[in-house]
This record gives sequence, C-alpha cells and structure tokens, in this order.
Amino acid sequence: MIRFFLGNSIIALFFLPLIILVFQILNNQFPYHEIEKEINYGFWNGLFNLPIIASQVIASLLILVNSIVLNFTYNNYNFQDKNSYIVSLIYVVLMSFYYSFYRFDGILMSHTFLILCLAQFYQLNQNKDGKQAVFNGAFLLGCAATFHPPLLVFFPVYIIMYLLLRPFILRELFIFTTGFISPLLFGITYLKWVGKELTSKLILDKVGIELHKDFIIILVFILILLVLSAIGIRNRIIQSTNRLKKQIQMLWLLVLVAIIIGSIDLYFYQQIERFSLVLVSMPIILSFSFLNKRYGVLATVLFYLTIAYAVIKFFLEQTLA
Repeated sequence: MIRFFLGNSIIALFFLPLIILVFQILNNQFPYHEIEKEINYGFWNGLFNLPIIASQVIASLLILVNSIVLNFTYNNYNFQDKNSYIVSLIYVVLMSFYYSFYRFDGILMSHTFLILCLAQFYQLNQNKDGKQAVFNGAFLLGCAATFHPPLLVFFPVYIIMYLLLRPFILRELFIFTTGFISPLLFGITYLKWVGKELTSKLILDKVGIELHKDFIIILVFILILLVLSAIGIRNRIIQSTNRLKKQIQMLWLLVLVAIIIGSIDLYFYQQIERFSLVLVSMPIILSFSFLNKRYGVLATVLFYLTIAYAVIKFFLEQTLA
C-alpha cells in the first residue's frame, strides 16, 4: 500500500475515503475516542450544534480535503523531483490517533485554514508582487486562530514565515496585519453578539479530553521517522534550490508552534490533542524518510507498524477493558 502511494498515480487518492471510513467504523464499533464530549470551537462556541452523525461526516470530509490539499501543495511546489501521494496517507493515518478525526471541532478547522495558508505563502516570490498572497495567507491564519485561539500568540512567527519568501516591505507588513486581524474582528463581534466576554480563557482553556495511554508509542514511531526524514531532507537540500530550503524552514516553524502549544497542553492539562497541529506540516517532512535510498525500507516498515497499531488499538482497548 505504501509503495502505491509513493508512486505517481493519482488513483491512490481514491483509496483515502475508504481508509477514513474504516477508521470511523472501527471507532463506532469499539469506542476508543469518545466523540460525545464537549467540543471547543474557539471564538465560535455555541455556533455549531451538530448531531453526532453530521459531526462525523463533516470531520471525515475535512480530513479528506486537508490530506488532498496538503498533498497537492507538496507536489506543486517541487519538494521532490516527481509526484507522490504519500503525504495524504501520512496525514490520514496519523490524524486517526486524535479525537479531531472522529468529530468536527475547532482544531480540525484550524488544520484546514493552516494548510490553505501554506498553499498561499508558497505562491510568494522575491521578484513578483505578493500583496494578494500575503493578505490571503494572513487572513487564513486569522481564521485558524479564531477556531483555535492559542495560535494567536504566535503572530510574530507568522511574520517570519512569509518573510522567508518575501523581502521586508512595510506596506506588505501592514497588509499582512490587516488580513490577520480581519477574521478576529468577526470573531469578537460574534462573541459580543452572543453575550460572551473576550478573555484569556479563550487561549488558556483546555480541550476537555483525557490523555490516551498510547501517546508514548505514537511519539516513538514519529520521532524515529523524523530522524530518518532529517537525513533525507539534508540529502535533498544539498542538490536543491534556496527556495526549497526556505519552504522547508516554513514547515519547521509550524512544527515549532505546534510543539510549544502541545507541550503546554500536556504539562498543564495532561492532554495531547493540540499536538495534532504538527500534522499540518509534518507529513511533508516525514515523506523524505520514505524517499531516502538508504533508509527508505526502514521508514516503510515503521510506517506499516504505525498503521497496524492505528487499527489494533481499537481492539486492544476492548481486550484490556
């Protein structure tokens, strides 16, 4: 299966809905992720009151859209010499370890907006007008922050992200700031309309999901793949353009943001859900581990083990219970 997704056939994407459906069915039959818990939508709490089945369908569609858009971003901006669809598979499989896979929530919406933001920022060029892409990217970042307010704190990091591919122009910085603030104003207006206060609790509030025991197992798999990816990225960068290096640096900045948010969440609330934000950029980074001639086989074996555990965990929970 992994070899199929590593190939150049777009048909691989047609298997994603089936994989997503299998995980949804497994979670319905063997409830590993309790989807009936209170859901956090950031600024938009109270706006969405969906039946469980509708929440599952919307979540599944967003997972599919996110994986495809992320993969096309990967292919369109020359991360590798040939097209591959492994990024979409990595996203779907790793997201299956998080609650956001099985229900529509604010974190999943923030994934969508962050992935779309990456696609906008990658359109930037040092020698062409970038005002439209800068505004669109910043607007999408602002939308992501309204659904997951902890992202607000990292505004300076987002400026560094777009400046990796653009020279510093004061007018564009103003456009960026305007784009980022615009959706926040809509969110604040909604809060005032429903009689809620804009407080620090929006940023510091916990998701309300307990820590799963398999966090360490998932972390070990990802860390080993990450080490292999770093080797693959190093080899790729040696023979690549300066632009690709900056595109990868942008991914690492998003990984840093996600790790900081996730670590704070883990330390104070013993939750890991916010670590899912690393999957906005991590699938592209992890793809380099499979395309390394020396370590590709090891990466493939590790990922097969990850897929196996993603399925087996549903049955293990029932057995141990």
